Amino acid sequence: MTDDVIVHNAGGRNRAIGKKGLALLEEMAAKGMSQTSMAKTLRMDRSTLTEIKKRQPEVEEAIERGYSRMEDVLVDRLMTLSMSDSKAAVTAMIFLLKTRRGYEGTKVPTHITINQDNRTQTISLPSAQDMDTYMRRIADGSPVAVSG
Repeated sequence: MTDDVIVHNAGGRNRAIGKKGLALLEEMAAKGMSQTSMAKTLRMDRSTLTEIKKRQPEVEEAIERGYSRMEDVLVDRLMTLSMSDSKAAVTAMIFLLKTRRGYEGTKVPTHITINQDNRTQTISLPSAQDMDTYMRRIADGSPVAVSG
């Protein structure tokens, strides 16, 4: 592989990305640039960059490395913010939980599972609309749904 940014064959077609081009793509991705903007910076069409990525897997790898670096920096800054006393801390915490851990704050749990002494117990939780019924069942001594 050559050190050039863009490598042309004799006919000018089938361009390739050289070592300097790979480093440049990684840096652009780390700065959050879209692949369309990266292609324009390299003076090519987005579709040309897509074709090159198909022929040169190292191009996609360089872009992904850059995007991963950007994500690491953002997550680090969000983590720092989430631990602060600022008003944005709660928002940062929720965002991190949703994007990194799959948390869905709008879901109401329907059950709790307890694992103890090699035994599993599932306790069904009442839904919001039938809390009165649930409370009456407890007051009456009626069984509450528990499986295990």
